[in-house]
Amino acid sequence: MKKIIIFAMMFLLLISSSCKKNISLADSEGVENTVENNDNTNYNLREGIEMPNVVAQTNKDETFDLSSIDKPALINFWATWCPPCREEMPSLQSLYEEYGDRIEFVMVNEGESKEAIQDFLVENEFYTFPIGYDEENIYALKFNLIGIPTTCIVGKDKKIKNYIVGGRPKEQFREYIEKAINE
Repeated sequence: MKKIIIFAMMFLLLISSSCKKNISLADSEGVENTVENNDNTNYNLREGIEMPNVVAQTNKDETFDLSSIDKPALINFWATWCPPCREEMPSLQSLYEEYGDRIEFVMVNEGESKEAIQDFLVENEFYTFPIGYDEENIYALKFNLIGIPTTCIVGKDKKIKNYIVGGRPKEQFREYIEKAINE
């Protein structure tokens, strides 16, 4: 039943995304968190292209804004109901603790409420990385994500160094992070 509801929600979001509109990502006072959708631009993310800006309010009451970051970034798109997402999170937490001062981390939750994410964090209190809210699933639609987890390692030059669909082992992420840091 849960899969049917999720499929129905994704279908409705896909249909609604074809309308021309501005879609709000967060209700943060003084922070512009909209994705301009006037031209119906969608992005096919891949290695070597400039990463479109990602702006999201986080569970740490901060705003993640890729355009204002002057170091590499790891952006992970995930959901609490996704088994591969949950499986790679301990590795990502460990890497966040190891590299968080040299590379910006954000885990952008796709399509779930802030309450669902908070419940997840209560159950998994050892996760301390920032989680970006994308309750309307905008980035999954805008970036044509074909699955989650999807991770983008973005260099200081804002180009995607690694575009990873599906979970990866910690050592592979470490290799990608080290390379991005040392560029």
